[in-house]
Amino acid sequence: MKRFILTMVAMITLGTAANAISYKSARNEAFFLTDKMAYELGLSDDQYNAVFEINMDYIMCISVYDDLFGTYWTRRNNELRYVLTPAQYNLYITLEYFYRPISWNNKKFVFTIYNRYPKDRFYRAAPPGYQVYKGSNRYFDHSAYNGRAFGAPDSKSQPKPGGSVSKSQPGSNSHPSVREPGVIQPGGNKQPGGPMTKKQAVNAGKQRMNDVNRRH
Repeated sequence: MKRFILTMVAMITLGTAANAISYKSARNEAFFLTDKMAYELGLSDDQYNAVFEINMDYIMCISVYDDLFGTYWTRRNNELRYVLTPAQYNLYITLEYFYRPISWNNKKFVFTIYNRYPKDRFYRAAPPGYQVYKGSNRYFDHSAYNGRAFGAPDSKSQPKPGGSVSKSQPGSNSHPSVREPGVIQPGGNKQPGGPMTKKQAVNAGKQRMNDVNRRH
């Protein structure tokens, strides 16, 4: 009987793990989501990287439907409170595609941010965590972000309230007023020429890391 129970537990565990989002997919989805949060909420460099880590932790913890808005979702919101300013957080919770970024449809996870933005549109270079972060903070009982300073929000890209959203022109009549063209790079620097592809954003992130390492 004991062996039977252990076998059933193992089968359930394997079945649950089979639905888990892979590291590569979690990293890519976290990058896409965080890039849009940085764009609309006006995140500083440090906020941008921290929010990427928090989003990635949340996504990597998702295995079954009940995970979507359970303990992991609550922890994500608690962690974001440490990183975002009160104004940013109050705006964040009004934007459903940020606040509840994953839904369940036809027995699979769906990232709702793609209802707002085309898949290969990025506004900022990849954060440092895209290259190095493995999701380790989710194993800690304490917060890795509580008590840290994250720099002033990027005032040049700080959103203003508006109306509805357009997928082809994000922010043209949107809740936050987003300015296109001109990409807000980490630190508030604009890159002429409009949005980047994912490859361009990743390469720009690598270049920034290389530049920082050379200076040190």
